[in-house]
Amino acid sequence: MSEPITRRKILIDYRIQASKCTNCGKTYFPPKFFCNTEGRRSHMDLVDYFYDRGNLTSGSVIRKPANEFLHIGSFMTGIISFDDGTRVPGRVTDYTPPEEELDVTRFVGKGVIPRFRRLYTDGSQGLIYYSSLNFSFEDDYYPYQGYVKIPQNVSESPGIVGYGVYLPKFRIKNEEESGLGVGERTVPFVDEDTTTFAVEAGKRALIHSGVDSKHVKKCFVGSESTPYAVKPSMSTVCQALQLGEEYEGGFFSGGIDSQFACKAATDLFIDAAALANYPIFRGEYVMVIGSDNSQAERNDPLDFTVGAGAAAFLFGKKGVIATLDHYVPYTSDTPDFYRREGQKYPRHGGRFTGEPAYFKHVVTAMKTTLKVSELSPKDIRFVVCHSPNARYPYLVALEAGFEKEQIEPGLVVKYIGNLYSGSSPTALAAVLDIAEPGDRILMTSYGSGAGSESYIFTVTKEIEKKREKSIPVKYQIESPHKEYVNYDTYRRWKEASL
Repeated sequence: MSEPITRRKILIDYRIQASKCTNCGKTYFPPKFFCNTEGRRSHMDLVDYFYDRGNLTSGSVIRKPANEFLHIGSFMTGIISFDDGTRVPGRVTDYTPPEEELDVTRFVGKGVIPRFRRLYTDGSQGLIYYSSLNFSFEDDYYPYQGYVKIPQNVSESPGIVGYGVYLPKFRIKNEEESGLGVGERTVPFVDEDTTTFAVEAGKRALIHSGVDSKHVKKCFVGSESTPYAVKPSMSTVCQALQLGEEYEGGFFSGGIDSQFACKAATDLFIDAAALANYPIFRGEYVMVIGSDNSQAERNDPLDFTVGAGAAAFLFGKKGVIATLDHYVPYTSDTPDFYRREGQKYPRHGGRFTGEPAYFKHVVTAMKTTLKVSELSPKDIRFVVCHSPNARYPYLVALEAGFEKEQIEPGLVVKYIGNLYSGSSPTALAAVLDIAEPGDRILMTSYGSGAGSESYIFTVTKEIEKKREKSIPVKYQIESPHKEYVNYDTYRRWKEASL
């Protein structure tokens, strides 16, 4: 019995797969079970283009899309050709055609890169359909990087093996002081959501680490804005990234979606490291992703600090770029920020949001970590804190005894906003981008409800071997290709992706 059409489309579209005849070399998209030339003698292998670059060979602008795509508005579509001659249909994403007539021929021949994006939904209560048959221009903010699997050296201690950050191309600027030090924020394109962020960040973590995805046996996705109330983003991430050994269209890997406000991902760093260190795990890897399309009601004070994006980290005992050396959690039931079941937007508890919520938990966790590690602030090179804005993390770090120079490199919130579950992980990635072997990094996250956890990482020499495969956070922040949108466009795109 064949699988339902939804599953068949997933198996092809998530990875952009074609079939190739091993006898004559001809490829077919969508895949076929036999070759038109060789017939029953043919043997077909799947060819995957998920990590490849292609070229736009023809295109056109759709001004009146079908009902499923009305939310996108006008868009460019075309035929994409890969190096082996295989051609596939695709939509150009992160590009809104101008209202006037557009000469599409000027785009023909440009390099494009597959992007995992949202296609459409079956109404407000139906399934969400995703595909990698969406392409962005390779010279338009996102540089192309190939996925090369490399041998990994064994480490005595578990830790971070690789990481990847995905920030949308679009931004919105704040008026001065309206965002508590947040000057501008990342904005999701109309076809992006928490799941697409997670896939793109995970893809970059695999590229950066050089780890074969079949050795990633666990995946945790931390978020408070998942597209489904019941159905994990983790299963989509595993399918798209092919985490674990493949078997009959599925993969021998596991995981969960987790929710603890802004520390839903970082809370699982210790679990990931412990699994990697567990004998029966056999030296395999765990992926932890913090991903959020941070939510706030229109014109709410929060709406001037929230951003969108994701950060993914691979943990293991081989190829470790930063060992996890110390861990301290601290939790209390402090209802400072919450969202009831069925409610679209979160609410915050006024004065409780700062003290005794954020300040009490973050400072306690930071100071206790220093105490149990027998380290002083001077022994730490970089300090990273969850950043609901640009003032809170600065104040708590100073209270814990740190200096401005230790804090500033991780204050990326000023340029991208609060990524909720992706906040601390993205700041950690930003300091790893510039860290040197031997540097210690103290990261303290925070989640409303309320709790914090502090970690101390020590950077190893392995980081230098993998640095050329990262796309630095600073590069994405400063990209000359980023585009600014107005408030109405920001709200329309954000609502479409919730």
